[in-house]
Amino acid sequence: MGSDRPSWRQRIERWWQAVTERTPLPADAPGEPSTVPSALVVSSAQLGWLVAGLGPACRAEHASSLPDALELLATDHYDLIVLELHACDRPVADAVRAIRGFRQTPILLAAPRALREAVGQALRAGADEFVFTDVPPSPELVRHAVEHALLRRALRDVAATEADPVTGLLSAHAFQQLYEERRARSRLFGERFTVLRVQVLDLRRVEAAYGARSVELSLRHVAESLRRTVRSTDAVAHLGQGAFVAVLDNGDSRRVEAITERLHAAADAYRDPQHPELRLRVRVVHATGRAGQDPLAEAERKLGEASS
Repeated sequence: MGSDRPSWRQRIERWWQAVTERTPLPADAPGEPSTVPSALVVSSAQLGWLVAGLGPACRAEHASSLPDALELLATDHYDLIVLELHACDRPVADAVRAIRGFRQTPILLAAPRALREAVGQALRAGADEFVFTDVPPSPELVRHAVEHALLRRALRDVAATEADPVTGLLSAHAFQQLYEERRARSRLFGERFTVLRVQVLDLRRVEAAYGARSVELSLRHVAESLRRTVRSTDAVAHLGQGAFVAVLDNGDSRRVEAITERLHAAADAYRDPQHPELRLRVRVVHATGRAGQDPLAEAERKLGEASS
């Protein structure tokens, strides 16, 4: 792949812009790298609802069976794979693993509710998102499902190479990359998103009194609590020194309040196995932004005010 080839994320951003404006992307100039996003649709029949949801900006190629799809994946690159479960000639988890043998492309499943158990197996095998098709999904639902698939795959790709060694969450560098991309999408679509900032308190005192091992265990507990509390599409990172941050898909105040309460409850319930008298204290703040605003900076400001 040449250095002048548009990145996957650049093509996706243009795709969503064209979908929003309901216009096709301009044709590529002869000899220039393709900027047009592409999807491989593995289905027993043409899916009209999917074509409407992907919009005219996306080049959708159809494969009627999994073997046909694998043959295409051996040579061609796609930005999205849509896998209809009825088109699988083997257990769906095996089908997902077969696709993963060629590509780490985001996989969106399409299935009726009656196959929800198979959907769960496919997600555990490495698929990224699903839509139920008992009623043809609306274009808006398709777009949200595709975006979630892209987000989950981006998170997995980054987490696989840039994880915080103490907590296993995203590293500070990886989080900064994802955060700037999230701000760019906010500028493009006017979507709002929320930054949740969690600070573990008294780390220096805890280390001096109980040692580095107790600090590490408390950080891992907060990381596990935060990861369990937010959604799989929410980027969660440890920035170092007990500073945790999560980017939430929306700014629903009730959801943020519920997450905050659960985090405080998890901290209150924590007991160090060697020092049961140790108490874990956290401070949680949040900020919501849209259209390119910087809610992380606002959350840091709130945290500073709460500490003063």
